[in-house]
Amino acid sequence: MQNSKVGIVILHWNHAKDTLNCLAAVSNLDYSPIEVLVVDNGSTEPVAQKAIEVFPHAQILTNPRNLGYTGGNNKGIETALNLGCEYVWLLNDDVIVSPDSLSALMQVAQAKPMAGFLGPMIYTREDAQCILSAGGMLEGGWRARHRGIGEYGRGQFDQVADVDYLSGCALLVSRQAIGQIGSLDDDFFAYHEDIEWCYRGKRAGFKVLFVPQAKVWHPDTRRRDNDSPSVTYYIARNSLLFAKKHRLASVIWFHLLPGYLRTLFSWSIRPRWRHKRKQRDALARALIDFIRGRVGAMPSQ
Repeated sequence: MQNSKVGIVILHWNHAKDTLNCLAAVSNLDYSPIEVLVVDNGSTEPVAQKAIEVFPHAQILTNPRNLGYTGGNNKGIETALNLGCEYVWLLNDDVIVSPDSLSALMQVAQAKPMAGFLGPMIYTREDAQCILSAGGMLEGGWRARHRGIGEYGRGQFDQVADVDYLSGCALLVSRQAIGQIGSLDDDFFAYHEDIEWCYRGKRAGFKVLFVPQAKVWHPDTRRRDNDSPSVTYYIARNSLLFAKKHRLASVIWFHLLPGYLRTLFSWSIRPRWRHKRKQRDALARALIDFIRGRVGAMPSQ
């Protein structure tokens, strides 16, 4: 049976060295046919010429400004589908893939009916056996949690598994799923959009599958994200936006909003959280913007 063509979309934004390393890893993939698309998302570090040197058949798509994870990837998705790709693999520019990672994903994709979303085992680049994500689950209060995060791989996640969502840093999606449910929601701009996309797919009857035989490595950004006002903003606003979009009113009023308000109160009055002032302000802004119906990029962007 002939392999399905896969469009690999690498979203580049101001990490030229990472993007070139990602391309170099992609050039070693043992799967074909592929179309490699580098989306320069309004970056101040353009990589077009160097990217072609690393991967001569890569196509470079350029956005005049940063359209976020959603807008940048949606441009790549549209181009890949126009090129006749049956699957699209979204890769962050700082991801390193193993040579057989795409083959492992595609083997499962073509064997499982209605496999719409597939994701690899994601390890940290700092410690090659430390797990960042073995797929994700939505737990009590609709909090998103990556399975295995911080654990060392000892075979505890060695089976293909149905999960609630997959990390967008290395997400394979079928043409059939995109055709039926659409692309990423631009209202989210960045963060939580992968969760919403997978949730939308599951509601339409597609499987969301974690494939441990496929392996990639991504920087461990947990500490950076925990200290980032912009990440605080997007996670809060977009988790609420997700619940609103899917008419989960009880989740908003009984779980998400009370939790965020408690955090806002704690960050405001407790001396131990003085270092969280910028994040407190970002969280307050997120709640206000959600109430006002503001979507897309954070106001300062």
